[in-house]
Amino acid sequence: MRGRMLLVSLAMVVLAGCSISKAVQQPKAKDLSVLEVGTSRDRVLVELGQPVVSEKDANGNQTDFFKFIQGQSGTAKAGKGILYGALAVTTLGLSEVVVNPVEGTAGAGKEMQIKVTYDAQNKVNVVEVLKDERWIHVQKVGTAPAADPASAEPKK
Repeated sequence: MRGRMLLVSLAMVVLAGCSISKAVQQPKAKDLSVLEVGTSRDRVLVELGQPVVSEKDANGNQTDFFKFIQGQSGTAKAGKGILYGALAVTTLGLSEVVVNPVEGTAGAGKEMQIKVTYDAQNKVNVVEVLKDERWIHVQKVGTAPAADPASAEPKK
């Protein structure tokens, strides 16, 4: 009997790590404030990576198409990990039956597709969101993250 309890306890501890691991290993959130009008193309490329497609129009203006997974901030990932850990401990691992599949689908990063057109000086001119699968829009495209109120003020 004692051996069986030890085996069950060990299984609960191992299973409890699944949702926690999924939560903290989500992709990093991209800083969408780089899509603000006037930002240099180089800065956009550093944050979003290489575009899927890049083309020039008849006037020589560059247009980039980006496709990426918008992840979550480090604070959100840590908070979810702590919450899932507490749930696993208080329910003796039973919460994993619900939390693990939920984190695998709803908690995963969401795909975004964005078209960015630059002016003659290679500064962001027009941004068009082609696809945004995020459920909650924590940061709007072209604005500073909500966590930093000072950077949310418009530039003069």
